[in-house]
Amino acid sequence: MDPRTASPGQSIWRDTPEDTFRKHLVDLEERTNAVPVEAHYDVSDERDEKEANCLEGSHLLHRSLEQRLADDFAFLAAVEEGAQSVAAACLEEGREPYSLTVRFAAVDAIKEPLCTALQHACKILTDSARETASTHTDRLFYHVIQLHYRRILARLRSIKWKKPTYLSKSHKKPLWQDFPNLIHRVQFLYTKQEKGARKLVEGQLQRLGMSYEMFEVIEAGSDAEFTHLVQMIHTSFSLCTSEPIRTYSRRLQAVSVTSQVASAVKSLRQIEKIAAYWRVPLSLTRASGSYPNLFHRVNLEFLPPYSSITTSIGYESWAKTCHVHAEVQLVVYYDLHPQIFGQNKLRPRMIGSSKYLCYLCHLFVKAHGHFPAMNTHGRLYDQWTIPDLADYDDLQRQKYRAVVQSIDQEIIGLATKPLLWRPEPMTSRQHLLDPVDQYF
Repeated sequence: MDPRTASPGQSIWRDTPEDTFRKHLVDLEERTNAVPVEAHYDVSDERDEKEANCLEGSHLLHRSLEQRLADDFAFLAAVEEGAQSVAAACLEEGREPYSLTVRFAAVDAIKEPLCTALQHACKILTDSARETASTHTDRLFYHVIQLHYRRILARLRSIKWKKPTYLSKSHKKPLWQDFPNLIHRVQFLYTKQEKGARKLVEGQLQRLGMSYEMFEVIEAGSDAEFTHLVQMIHTSFSLCTSEPIRTYSRRLQAVSVTSQVASAVKSLRQIEKIAAYWRVPLSLTRASGSYPNLFHRVNLEFLPPYSSITTSIGYESWAKTCHVHAEVQLVVYYDLHPQIFGQNKLRPRMIGSSKYLCYLCHLFVKAHGHFPAMNTHGRLYDQWTIPDLADYDDLQRQKYRAVVQSIDQEIIGLATKPLLWRPEPMTSRQHLLDPVDQYF
């Protein structure tokens, strides 16, 4: 779709010109290595959620569950590497009859083969809603592995992985080669009296490292490889949810940060991403069994993306186009289509995403006000924009102008602070090592 249909007098950029806005972004990037804030993730209080749900009266899903399931569906839709594959999703609860609509957005169009694969995943969930059985979880798990096979190879940094062109010059070693550093860190975090606990942690890490290494020598695409991959993901999940490894993770993050410690923490976070390929099917099928009324009918809707627009202002010399991120697409869609909600369909309260929100999406969602801005990885991408549409009514146009101004003021304020360099963050996270987050 065309993201620029408003006339100059209608434009949401009338009071804050977009070129001025983008120059402010670049100024801030230059001062912060394009990472203006630390990553953070908000954990909601379930007691407050129950009270809020009582006040709302109609939603079956608590907010935290709605957030997690929306994140899980977005995870399923993000099958490729790169910003273009980042997916976002919202859940719309239906009434009379009960149903669940999952609305997806992405920077690029979600193509027909992926749409079909997602439809098949939802068929498994409807089967799970009608008949609770562990076989449905395994069916969904195997389907997800096949759908995400290349993405899993990328997360493993496997020698079997064919790097996309934009990563051709990167030289990260396979994930299994990170395990010696992970294991070496253990000895510094346990006392002599904790020898048993230390040996237990070292043993768990060694076994998983050997499993990752063994995967590399199994023939690609073979039945043996698939069987090994299934077991490897299960073992990764068991490791990340075990109390000894959670304790090790907490201790590791509590010590002074060195390059070796930072590398070890990133390695654990990468293992979590592998473990998520079991967590997500388990989470979704458990939800379908707990809420059969909703999952008895699951409908998928896919937003058409906006086309990119050219720009001459960028932090990177190659950054010549701007894009409407998936989270922004969903917010704009719901603003433009309030008529789809009423007694028989409830407006979603949370946005799910396959990655943390970028810094600008976080500011946008926060300033807009309808959805909570639950997380951000802190990275600023100046190739970011908002649709400037003739379809907005006067109130919406005023609101978006206020949103733009709010973001711009935040950017200007941060740019006046002392120079601060932050390393490039991980843009996606799972939370299996953090027992505060209850996934089930």
